[in-house]
Amino acid sequence: MALFLICSLFLLLVLGVPVAFALGIVGLATVLLFDVTSLTQMAHSQFANLDSFVLLAIPFFILAGNVMVEGRMATPLVDFVRALTRPITGGTAVGAAIASALFGAMTGSSAASAAALGRVTIPELNRLGYPPSFSAGLMAAGGTLGIMIPPSIVFIIYGAMAQQSVSKLFLAGLLPGIFITALLAILTYVLVRLNGWADAGRLELREVAETLRRATPALLMPGIVLGGIYGGVFTPTEAAAVAALYGLFIGAIFYRTVTFANLPRIFVNSAKMTGVILFIIAQALFIGLLANLAGIPSAIVDAVEAANLSHWEFLLVVNIVLLVLGCFLDGVTILTVVAPLLLPSIVDLGIDPIHFGVLLALNIEIASITPPIGINLFVISGISNTPIEKVIKGALPYVLMLLAALVVVTYVPWLSLALLP
Repeated sequence: MALFLICSLFLLLVLGVPVAFALGIVGLATVLLFDVTSLTQMAHSQFANLDSFVLLAIPFFILAGNVMVEGRMATPLVDFVRALTRPITGGTAVGAAIASALFGAMTGSSAASAAALGRVTIPELNRLGYPPSFSAGLMAAGGTLGIMIPPSIVFIIYGAMAQQSVSKLFLAGLLPGIFITALLAILTYVLVRLNGWADAGRLELREVAETLRRATPALLMPGIVLGGIYGGVFTPTEAAAVAALYGLFIGAIFYRTVTFANLPRIFVNSAKMTGVILFIIAQALFIGLLANLAGIPSAIVDAVEAANLSHWEFLLVVNIVLLVLGCFLDGVTILTVVAPLLLPSIVDLGIDPIHFGVLLALNIEIASITPPIGINLFVISGISNTPIEKVIKGALPYVLMLLAALVVVTYVPWLSLALLP
């Protein structure tokens, strides 16, 4: 049963079957062939898996992110960061890296963040003489920060699947997110200096003040969300609803970029994205139940003990497997297929599931800019009309940077756990 479950699932994924249908087909086939549970129990499990207050945060955060993107709120943010970093050599590029972290904290989505910021920053970087491959690679990598920096949809999904506190996962992702942002900005600065792509200017305090005034409403969103959660004002789910309402308010009243005309499109797109994610989660959690019944977690633990692997060696193997899968599977597939199979083993081996959630998020970051199917590569190629091979070339140094970050985050768990109560 275990062999059938794993082999048939990955076969369908390799053949290009959509992940939700692949999970559902394998789950149904396993029930029918091995009689491990009833079809009634299967149906009950599908609905019960979605009966979670935590999962209500997903549609609201998706709505908030779409409001930010549709409302073109990346523009004032980029203008403000650019005004601050102008005196630095390569200030526009470094500012774009920092802006990626800030916008990622507003949207919680990698592809949405890459697309919104890429439309604003890539034309400006190209105008200043930066190679198109560099500009595209930078923004593809910058978009990945939305996966790690809270509030992150990946952490919400993982929290529901692993039965872990979303608030703790948000807190655990904060220091690694800051660390990766710093690496992104430093690497960008080094590349600019080595290749002589420098642009620099004078710091204009009047410009900083004016751009800050325009950016302040958008910048307040992460503070309101995270401050409300950790101040005990509301739960992560309630914070998601507040974020959505706040985004609609500032988009309509302050920026005047969200109107009644584009509201239907925003709500429909958000509903579609929510439906896809929740359908996948329902199927994935059922596969996790079948994996437990098949004894896969205990088999993994037995294999680790037989091989006499230490925790750090086991995590090395897991990271290598996830990196290989990331070349062929998207982040949602990795999260919903691999996590249910590994989570019981992680707990049995004494590895902190919060720390493992951060490692999983970082692997998904890497997968989003890893060829041949890294989603951010294609998003940036599409919005900037840059050939995909040039985007891959520009993203390669940032892939290596994220691999270095993965080593640090894996073997320095303090980064993930230091802020936890």
